[in-house]
Amino acid sequence: MNKKPSKCALVALFLALVVLAPLAGIVAGDRVRGRNLELRTPAAKPALTLEHIGSFPREYEAWYADSQPFRDQLIYVRALMNKALYDRDVTRMVAFGKQGWLFYTNVNDGKPLNNYRGEDLFTNMELRRIADSLVRTRDNLRKQGCEFVLFIAPNKERVYSEYMPERYGAPSENYAAKQLVTFLRRRTDLNVVYCYDDLMQARQDLADIPIFYSKDTHWNGAGSYVGARAMMRALDIDMPPLTGDMTAPVSVGHTGDLSILTHLERDIPADTDYAVTFDAGQASADRKTVFFCHDSFGDSLTGYLLNYFNMGNAVPYADYEEAQVDAAHPDIFILETVERYVRLRLLRGPLYTDPGDR
Repeated sequence: MNKKPSKCALVALFLALVVLAPLAGIVAGDRVRGRNLELRTPAAKPALTLEHIGSFPREYEAWYADSQPFRDQLIYVRALMNKALYDRDVTRMVAFGKQGWLFYTNVNDGKPLNNYRGEDLFTNMELRRIADSLVRTRDNLRKQGCEFVLFIAPNKERVYSEYMPERYGAPSENYAAKQLVTFLRRRTDLNVVYCYDDLMQARQDLADIPIFYSKDTHWNGAGSYVGARAMMRALDIDMPPLTGDMTAPVSVGHTGDLSILTHLERDIPADTDYAVTFDAGQASADRKTVFFCHDSFGDSLTGYLLNYFNMGNAVPYADYEEAQVDAAHPDIFILETVERYVRLRLLRGPLYTDPGDR
């Protein structure tokens, strides 16, 4: 059999794809681009200047790769084939768990699997450094008439460990967040909130209502209420315990960030969200002002804070500056962080220094 025609056909097909895809991009523009399946900002086209000539090849290559026509469609097809062939992770950021649950596994973003397995324990020196840093932060804020609270939200992998893939095993009994909270409570008088026990109790009390999204890294409306109640308790405010009568499913489904990161969002059903209705009680006439420094887990806590406090600022951790605290003159400073970011955020030194020492 003469294989030459078939080889020629393959070469011709390859050349056609190489030539026609860019032409399609020129003619159709953004219409050949799908949804951004990587949850990141595409690389910008670099300018060739003498100042940046050394980095230009790398930056141009990144832009060229991100701007290719049909990139998102091809990413989807590749993910579909990987899932069909291997029936497990199609990216290095998401694991397919049991009963349709997805879990975050990105080693470049807090290393959640290391947290889960207890592979990132603090040394005694690190624990002392963090304790000293937090006490200095608290003391510096106290000089300004401001109370300090540290709030840690557990990782989803720990709260719903029974849905983790078998290959990851059971969660470690000893892990960094627990280690740190225990150390701080024994060695300092800091106001530390770790709401793991509250969430597990809510799971037991509300067996039919999930408190985390199955296809997102975050807690849902019910879970964020439980977290907010734990936070308020540390501030001597009593919110009613969550009951089934207080929760109602929201008609619009929630598309999880993990669904998008699998590149298979269109094939994964949306999550049900839950709205919580409760009586916040009589608002105090002398409402204190709160400065809230938080990550994405804190986004859903801000509304609860507004029920009881004035908000001096609600600032994402990445945008935080000490001068914002000076300008807000808060009565309370709350630092919220999810478990996987504890090491990254708390080993950096005091969050607030005395203005006279800057």
